[in-house]
Amino acid sequence: MEVRDLISERGERYLGWLIEACSIPSLAEQPDGLVEMAAWVEQHLRDLGGTTERLSYEGAPDAILGKLGSGERSLLIYDHYDVQPVDPIELWSTKPFDPAMNDGYIYARGVADNKGDLVARLAALEVYRDIHGELPFALKFLVEGEEETGSRSFEAIVERYGDRLQADGCIWEGNQVDHAGRPDIVFGAKGLAYVELNCRLLKDDQHSSRAVVAPSAAWRMIEALRTLRDPSGRVLIDGFYDDVVEPTDDDLAMLDALPFDEDAERERLGVEEFIGGATGLEFKRRYFYEPTCNVAGFVTGFTVPGSSKTVLPKEAMAKLDIRLVPDQDPHDIVDKLRAHLDARGFTDITIDKFSMEHPVRSPRDSLVGRAAVQAGRDVFEMEPVVAPMMIGTGPMYPIAHTLGIPTVSPGGIHHPGSNIHAPNENARVDDFLKIIEYTVEYLRLFGELDA
Repeated sequence: MEVRDLISERGERYLGWLIEACSIPSLAEQPDGLVEMAAWVEQHLRDLGGTTERLSYEGAPDAILGKLGSGERSLLIYDHYDVQPVDPIELWSTKPFDPAMNDGYIYARGVADNKGDLVARLAALEVYRDIHGELPFALKFLVEGEEETGSRSFEAIVERYGDRLQADGCIWEGNQVDHAGRPDIVFGAKGLAYVELNCRLLKDDQHSSRAVVAPSAAWRMIEALRTLRDPSGRVLIDGFYDDVVEPTDDDLAMLDALPFDEDAERERLGVEEFIGGATGLEFKRRYFYEPTCNVAGFVTGFTVPGSSKTVLPKEAMAKLDIRLVPDQDPHDIVDKLRAHLDARGFTDITIDKFSMEHPVRSPRDSLVGRAAVQAGRDVFEMEPVVAPMMIGTGPMYPIAHTLGIPTVSPGGIHHPGSNIHAPNENARVDDFLKIIEYTVEYLRLFGELDA
């Protein structure tokens, strides 16, 4: 029987696995759901004939390491079992942990990020075994439970258990299928410095009439934020670009050949033009090779919609996510942010650090990279979209840089309208089944291609 036929025959069963996984509320930092989901992953790996062990680290949910197959080559697969919060719950059309099917789509928190890829890969292992036999290489399946809070313990887990994770290649959490149905394949990830700025100027909230003489924490925060970025998107933090590695001629040639449907992306975003009017090669250069400084949230004063209250807020808080590119260091960037604010007199604004992740790139011509690209070409019957790195962030640095394992994030279950991290997260059933087939094929190629 052909791989595609077997997947079609078992489609309802594998969708049942996905619905089961997405019914578990494995919310980041919610222990009960995380424990249940870790056990689910563990059981499915064992049902596939694998052995499992828990990689524990103080204060963190256990990572699950499953092992299957044997041989001289070894492949590491990385996924995570935690999911983003569901707020604002009132914007969901369905219940986040009661997966709903509608017109070929499945709606649930975590279905696209990252349970769809996780389940598709588990299903692919079963299909591979039943079509091709046992894996001719050692496969290590690493699934952590802290990714959605910045994988705060992942670097320490890799340091503690690195000897058990060594491999000849790593398949990372899946990327996406693009507007045209092509698999997006990337070889790195942007980094992240996620911080919270806080400013408190008054003992208590005051009647707004006192704004004539009393300082405003809201305005103070706005004035500080205005110093961080210009309207074109360029970050103004002193020394921010010092360590940025510019794209090479080879990188620019790859970008020039990279297809990207700007019209579809503008329509999806609901905008007439991109920041700074970027288009063509300049748009793609900015998309992949420029860092950002984004205001992810701002809270101050009275914020009840549809109601009024005249108040002078005692405090203001802003959340910044600063995406980084090689070779920026998140801790150095936060130090520069602190120095930047201090130099402009904003010493009263405090900075609390949250996620700190390094950017990283991996070689495109590795065995695992070639397997992912060739499999994408064969299964999707079109040329994959090959890009230098994902524009988002994942804890790839400890694997690709610290352990030195060539890493690729192949096309995954989510599509541009999957609403990852947002209400009504969704994935297409056809994409889920296609990713199972794609996974089987790159596993086969990893075992058969010349090193």
